[in-house]
Amino acid sequence: MNWEHAIEAARMLATSGGAASSLGRPRQAALRRAVSTAYYAMFNALCWSNADALVGQASTGSNADIWVEVYRSLQHREAKNRLASYTHLRQDLAIQHFASVFGNLQSQREDADYNPLTRFARTDVTVLIDRCEAAPRAFFHAPLQTRRLLAAHLLARTRN
Repeated sequence: MNWEHAIEAARMLATSGGAASSLGRPRQAALRRAVSTAYYAMFNALCWSNADALVGQASTGSNADIWVEVYRSLQHREAKNRLASYTHLRQDLAIQHFASVFGNLQSQREDADYNPLTRFARTDVTVLIDRCEAAPRAFFHAPLQTRRLLAAHLLARTRN
C-alpha cells in the first residue's frame, strides 16, 4: 500500500466525508475512518521502510517474496511498544518524532475503531493527518543504516 495515497484518502474523508451531513460537515463515521486510515498510512510506511532496509527496495525480482514477508511481519501493538522502548531514538530526531506520532495515532485509531463514545472534530482530525503525513516524510530521510537498525529492533524476536 502506498502510504501517501492512504493519507490522501484520510484527508478526503476528513474534509468531505463522502456522504456528508446536511450541515456540510463530515459525519463521525467519516472522521473515524480518516483517523484509522491515517494510522494505517503510518503503519504501512513503517512496514515499507523495514522491508526496504532489510531486503532492498521492493521489486518483482527474486527478493520480492522475502520483501513481502518482511513487510507483513510487523505487529501493531509490538510496533508501538518497541518504538517506545528503542534506546537509540535520541540519536535521530526524525525517528524519535515518528515514534511519538505513531504511538499517539495508534491510541487514536483504537478509540476511532472501538470506542463508540469518542467524538472527533474535523479540525483535530486534520491536524492529526498533517502530523501523520509529515512524520514519515522526515523518517524516510533518516540514514538507511539508522532505519536498518530500527527495523532489526522492531522485527527481531527474543527468547524468554
